[in-house]
Amino acid sequence: MSMKKILPVVLGAAVSFSANAVDTIEGSLNNDAVKVDLSLDQGKYFLDLGGMYHSDDGKYGYIGAHIEDIDTAKDYPVQIGLGARLLAIDTEYDVDNAGMAVALGGFYRYTFPQANRFSVLGSLYYAPKVLAFQNIDSVYQAEIRGEYRTLRNARVFLRYGMTHVDLERYSDDPDMNKSIGIGISTTF
Repeated sequence: MSMKKILPVVLGAAVSFSANAVDTIEGSLNNDAVKVDLSLDQGKYFLDLGGMYHSDDGKYGYIGAHIEDIDTAKDYPVQIGLGARLLAIDTEYDVDNAGMAVALGGFYRYTFPQANRFSVLGSLYYAPKVLAFQNIDSVYQAEIRGEYRTLRNARVFLRYGMTHVDLERYSDDPDMNKSIGIGISTTF
């Protein structure tokens, strides 16, 4: 499925949640890629959507849902979220190498108690062959980043991330956004 088909779905989901306040907007970039993510707070869970464009390797969009332990989130230095994402991926090899996958995973953020402006975040999502469709065998996404809270509702971060797409027809599978980037995260 091409990004032209999935983009209306992602935009429609964003509009349908417009009655709720956007919890977090974040974006990051480097010389080859730009990545944008939105998190929409729904109380005991949150919905997220976003995408990435890489000038050489392709693009993807996703929509997902996560749960997290909100009872301890304010006073506890650890924040953990578990969930799933529906990914639509379009690699740059040719038009036959686009597909969808359901990735399971989550994130872990640790805020240092003695230096509470600094935190470390890691995330990992994996879609095995049984949850990958069309021309995709499997997908995994990984990211680690160091964050600094510059304002009460804003963080700057340095990230290293990668989205690896295992394609059915090619032995040289793309590593999308395998690079370092800088970004900002804003909470409303």
